[in-house]
Amino acid sequence: MSNIAVIAAAGNGERLNCHISKMLAKILDKPVLFHTLDQFEKSKKIDEIVLVVHPKDLKCIEEEIVKKYKYNKLSAIVLGGLTRQESVYRGLQSIKKTDGIACIHDGARPLVEGWMIEETIKITDSYDGAIMAVPVVETIKKALLQEGLVEKTVNRDEFWIIQTPQTFKLKYIRELYKKAKEEGLKATDDSSIVEHYGGSVKIVESSRENIKITTSVDMVLAEILMKNRIK
Repeated sequence: MSNIAVIAAAGNGERLNCHISKMLAKILDKPVLFHTLDQFEKSKKIDEIVLVVHPKDLKCIEEEIVKKYKYNKLSAIVLGGLTRQESVYRGLQSIKKTDGIACIHDGARPLVEGWMIEETIKITDSYDGAIMAVPVVETIKKALLQEGLVEKTVNRDEFWIIQTPQTFKLKYIRELYKKAKEEGLKATDDSSIVEHYGGSVKIVESSRENIKITTSVDMVLAEILMKNRIK
């Protein structure tokens, strides 16, 4: 059985306010996407990588990352859709194998670590899905949106901030993604689809360093964290 990484790297990166694609923005003189792919290339648990990219980024990613760094596990580059959900679905559909494990990860999370990949894959044997997450530490308020008023303070112990990787049996998650598309279900992450159809999703406590690059502040933070890792 193969473990296949689906790297969702098709976002437009508008909030980064950068003149180039977020995936090509540099951290320690190498593109964000390089750092992400590198961790999956190194992982002994990953057999194959499917990369989903924005159509406008395809040529640059091929030239500046894929050809330059020569990833042996990269089996396909797929053009993404208008949403992350559509992009991941296209990535899953491109996989020729009918059985295995799908480890879905955001291309914009370059600080992913090998143990996160390995742990979610291992736990998928016992649950319908496994996801990385960190507990909320801030006070959480539920608000009345139109009025802009606080409705109540909720128990933060019940809430987690969700990350990736998110890992599932390939056949199972591909079938649920297909069903969600047919029924018009909209979800912001992969596990939401599993939850909607009654599946069990196990949380694995992650690291707060596994940030998603969204703004220029995230780029600065990511560079600091990477520098600390190589000291």
